[in-house]
Amino acid sequence: MKFAYKKSGMNQKTLLEAVTFEGVGVHSGELAKVVLHPEKENTGIRFMLKGVYIPANYRYVLGTDHATVLGKDGARVSTVEHLLGVLYMLGIDNLTVEFLRGNEVPIMDGSGYYFYKALKDKVLEFKEKTKILRLKDAFEVKNCKAYIRAEPSEGFCAFYRGYVRGIIDEGVARYCGNAKEVVFARTFCYEEDVELLLQKGLAKGGSLKNAVVIGKGIVYNPEGLRSKDEPIRHKLLDLLGDLSLLGFRLKGRVFSHMGGHSLNYQFVKALAESSLSTSSKSSLVSTP
Repeated sequence: MKFAYKKSGMNQKTLLEAVTFEGVGVHSGELAKVVLHPEKENTGIRFMLKGVYIPANYRYVLGTDHATVLGKDGARVSTVEHLLGVLYMLGIDNLTVEFLRGNEVPIMDGSGYYFYKALKDKVLEFKEKTKILRLKDAFEVKNCKAYIRAEPSEGFCAFYRGYVRGIIDEGVARYCGNAKEVVFARTFCYEEDVELLLQKGLAKGGSLKNAVVIGKGIVYNPEGLRSKDEPIRHKLLDLLGDLSLLGFRLKGRVFSHMGGHSLNYQFVKALAESSLSTSSKSSLVSTP
């Protein structure tokens, strides 16, 4: 497997000013409040809880059960994927997300929309170029029938193929630079899974205001779906958020077939470790 690390044509970015988000945590059910602080070049994305900095990097993943959980030195932060997905699409790669209340990123409406709306006009660009990983060969990780495959490309595109029982026989969503095609899509679950999630201590803050609930051929949310393939597009948002945990930007085409947080993590970990072990230029990788 061959890789190339290089400076991209994209400049590093942060925020012009601090931005605050607050709301309920979808799994904890507790009120959450975070402040996004601008940072200088080469800081990276990191979370801060009670004075502990947790880099947004695959090395700090503690869990992938219906959310991506990061942790370090006893501090844990949860459900980071939607915010990270928006930051990835906006090209923001230097930021500290400080938790003022709770340890779960607010779910907002279940999508990335409110994050995107608040941040899109507050992006500050540096002169320093960001580092990228450019694929020279295909790379794939499988788990039963699911797989994620990356192929060389001159740009970056991500695709998600999947189905939703009783709603979508098969759908494909793609992101090739237009965040508006992805950010509106809300998280979802099946009606029959709600009780199991609650038994596991999850989804305590879930409701029809922040998640799509799907029954046997029906959608329980009064407003219905925002697009006929909304759940597929949300899985793509999750994928983008988890891909950001590489610690650098990726140049290539990524295809996910029925992937989820666990497979996303396995893919990112395998790709990062494979690239580090085979490249003589690994010192160029920007890792926390």
